[in-house]
Amino acid sequence: MSSLDTSLSSAEPDVQFGLAVRSRRAQLGITLDQLAEASGVSPGALSRVERGLLGASLRNALAIARGLDCDLSELIQPEGEVKITRKGEHRRYLHDDSGVERLAIANPVPGTALVQYSLPPGAESNHFAAHRAGTREVFHILDGSVRVWAGQESMLLHAGDTAALEMDTEHRFANEGRKNARFMLLVIAPAK
Repeated sequence: MSSLDTSLSSAEPDVQFGLAVRSRRAQLGITLDQLAEASGVSPGALSRVERGLLGASLRNALAIARGLDCDLSELIQPEGEVKITRKGEHRRYLHDDSGVERLAIANPVPGTALVQYSLPPGAESNHFAAHRAGTREVFHILDGSVRVWAGQESMLLHAGDTAALEMDTEHRFANEGRKNARFMLLVIAPAK
């Protein structure tokens, strides 16, 4: 068990929530100011929440979760608690302009997310900001082919391929093929 695991299990709820918010924000590669804009909670308050110095009201906690594009339960679930999400219950996000579909599969520990993407032919993701140094993304292609860009480099991955990449640079992905593509994405942010 790492020192972060030990501190999380003994931390108070405000500290646990703050660590989960900071970890999710790092995973998304967004700044406090960007989260403030997305949530409507001031950068100063967000900073105090992340450090466990300020307990978030229910309204602010919901706004923060919305700004982080996740359920509040993902930020407050006690560590070690078993959570089962049944088929059809995963949070689904559909980007109307591109047709890219994202299913939030699991957030087993703060800083880790498992996501499934479906891309119609010709669809391309948004450009994602660089994650914090040490953040890794693991792509596993289920169907079709997906081109992944990390900075200026790109690679074409086919069904059955797996790639583990450092994502401390701007990145994106696209389906350049003629049929739908699906892949699993595991995002692992460093503990500190």
